[in-house]
Amino acid sequence: MATRDFNISDVFLQLEQDFLRTAENALYSVRFRLRADMYETEEALIVKMELAGVRPENLSLLLSEDDKLLTISCERLEPETERQERTRCYHLEIFYGKFEREIPLPPHLRYDRDNIRANFKDGFLTVSLPKKSQHTKGTRVIKVSSVE
Repeated sequence: MATRDFNISDVFLQLEQDFLRTAENALYSVRFRLRADMYETEEALIVKMELAGVRPENLSLLLSEDDKLLTISCERLEPETERQERTRCYHLEIFYGKFEREIPLPPHLRYDRDNIRANFKDGFLTVSLPKKSQHTKGTRVIKVSSVE
């Protein structure tokens, strides 16, 4: 009958490998988070994100139906030849792959959806969400109906 010596470190190594394999997507968000600035002007809410190395065709923006959440998804691709040419790595801090960031927007603002603009230049994405007027200008006639 074959026997095997029990080694507790083997158990922990296996647990770690299993965790990393099953939680890979969750770990992406821990390793990298898209940085963003958000500020308001007289006309619009501006969201600016640093996206070095991302191509515009790999960007996706989505504004929630209630104007409370802006979701930005993108992918930064690593050139295959660059990876294949490596013989030894000393630092690998640049993250490649898919990213997503959900940005909560100020709850008191509403936006003119037909005029939202996104501009990508020099590694920065700038999204301009024009504010919808909260008040209608001018006098409004209110019709009164009778109830019988």
